[in-house]
Amino acid sequence: MMIALVLVAGVATILLLGRKSNDIPGNETNAQTQTGNSTANEDAGYVFEYKGVKIAVEAPSDAILKALGEPMNYFEAPSCAFEGMDKIYTYSGFEFQTYTEGDKDYIASVRFLDDSITTPEGIGLNASLDDVIAAYGDNYRQSFSQYTYTKGKCNLRFIIENNEVVSVEYVSVDFAENEQQ
Repeated sequence: MMIALVLVAGVATILLLGRKSNDIPGNETNAQTQTGNSTANEDAGYVFEYKGVKIAVEAPSDAILKALGEPMNYFEAPSCAFEGMDKIYTYSGFEFQTYTEGDKDYIASVRFLDDSITTPEGIGLNASLDDVIAAYGDNYRQSFSQYTYTKGKCNLRFIIENNEVVSVEYVSVDFAENEQQ
């Protein structure tokens, strides 16, 4: 009986040591992505992924920028919604905007620019409304042609025209609220 107990404890220890810290229950609150290329919290909600880099709204942008490399285009301007600067970084097929809080920049939104990229669930520009609902369900808010899904800190917004997705945007819930003011 004692040998069996020692074996079970040993196997459990080996399994726990072999797991990444993100896999261990209780470590979810500040879990980094498996690639280590960003600091997307699991409570961030919907997360966009590009070439193995996870980009979550409200995540600090420094590690994401480092992992993505030099953007194709960069623009900054004084923020209308927050104190500090809004910065827009353009990459192939998408752009993201950051906001400054204190001395750090955070992801405010990610917007698709063309049909070369998709969400992790496979939805991109030109998908149908039926494709969106099949991927995300029917728990959305609709305002005119915009369909918004909310999960954690993220609003995932699709604009549908003629039954076709013409815009995909991940937006921080806080940033979206400031847009409306």
